[in-house]
Amino acid sequence: MRPIFARSISAVGRFLTPKEIASRVVGRLRPPLLTTEDRNAWYLQVEVFWAAFLSVSAAFNAAFAVRLGATDTYIGWLSSLPALLAMVISLPAGRFLEGRRNPVPWTLNSLLLYRLGFVIVILVPWVVPKDQQGLVLVLVLVGMTIPAHFFNVGFNALLADVIPERKRAGVFTVRNVLNGIVLSTGTFLAGQWLSRAPFPFNYQMLYVVGLAGSLVSMYFLYRLRRPDNVPTIKPKPAQARGSGPGIKGRWRQARASLTQHADFIRFNVNTMAYSVAAWVVAPLYILFFVRELGASDAWIGLNGTLANGGVIFGWLLWRRIMGRWGESKTLKITVMLMGFYPLLVGISHNLTFILLAGVLINLIAPGISLSHYNTFLKVCPAEKRNTFMATYITIMNAGAFVCPFIGIALSRQFGLGPTLIGMGIFWFFGSSLFTLLPLRVPDTPR
Repeated sequence: MRPIFARSISAVGRFLTPKEIASRVVGRLRPPLLTTEDRNAWYLQVEVFWAAFLSVSAAFNAAFAVRLGATDTYIGWLSSLPALLAMVISLPAGRFLEGRRNPVPWTLNSLLLYRLGFVIVILVPWVVPKDQQGLVLVLVLVGMTIPAHFFNVGFNALLADVIPERKRAGVFTVRNVLNGIVLSTGTFLAGQWLSRAPFPFNYQMLYVVGLAGSLVSMYFLYRLRRPDNVPTIKPKPAQARGSGPGIKGRWRQARASLTQHADFIRFNVNTMAYSVAAWVVAPLYILFFVRELGASDAWIGLNGTLANGGVIFGWLLWRRIMGRWGESKTLKITVMLMGFYPLLVGISHNLTFILLAGVLINLIAPGISLSHYNTFLKVCPAEKRNTFMATYITIMNAGAFVCPFIGIALSRQFGLGPTLIGMGIFWFFGSSLFTLLPLRVPDTPR
């Protein structure tokens, strides 16, 4: 008893310095980073917290455009034109990155360029005539997606390189939980701020905060390193690039390569089948909420908060469920259940009910994200991951470009509510292909 008492008196009598306090706090929050893989996982988990600040701001892009005078057609462009640019950019970006000895700097610098584009978004209300602000904002937001698409191609491959398969579910879950926490809190606070502060100053300050957080995120991303066991890509000699096959020859090579990977083709077909409905209704939600139901910025923020709250719990839930079911069963069930959201929104004209529906459906959404992305990484061969991922992005964005225009046209013909209901029904039929045309890739071991 006496030694314990003496140590207790000594501990009480000794004051910790600020440096010691900080060291103990960091030690509690940060696990031991003994390997490159551990450090990469830590950086990816920390950076997403700061990146989510910009995601909060970007969640109000369409609302900002509407309040600056953007028409329904312009809002349709906001969904469709980025998809067109992705079709044009993705495959060349994939081939370009495969030819780099170290594609990481190219990937991360493109993300930095995209984020700096929000400086222009902040300036639009000050430098553009009032009657053109909605159009200009939409064009700026669309143009910013050019470096974003380049980044998406490289980042998907980068994640596969820096995070081994056994750790992916855990790292992706932590990233999305942290992202959901910030989005849930941030969108609520942002909605309250937007409803109380004068326009457009309220939106401009929101983007300033988001941009600042995203730059902190870049610091951690630049610290990522590819593990030693990841093969370094040797750049092709300049002569080989110039003397290669023409466009037709490259297309034949790509087609021959794809036919050797039947699961990749099947994965694309199945994903496209249900995604059509999601793309069609993408630009209709904000129009339905604001124009038909009179939703305020505060309601939009609350909707985002509750939805992201559902996402947080959903990631924790589906991480465990997928460990028991495997990716295949999880994907088949969750992708079909997601079709209920546009159906319920279209049936209901009650904003409170829509809030509840958003929470419930976002409990399910992480099941799709986790199982679909893990499956996607498996169907892409490691030696040509950039090209296959770019091919997938190109195919998906072909649909994402066309479908929003179809959604706007259908809503004008039948109304926003009936169009949402019809696409909800179509979603069920499309998602059934994951059952009718199952993939043959094995589930990740527990």
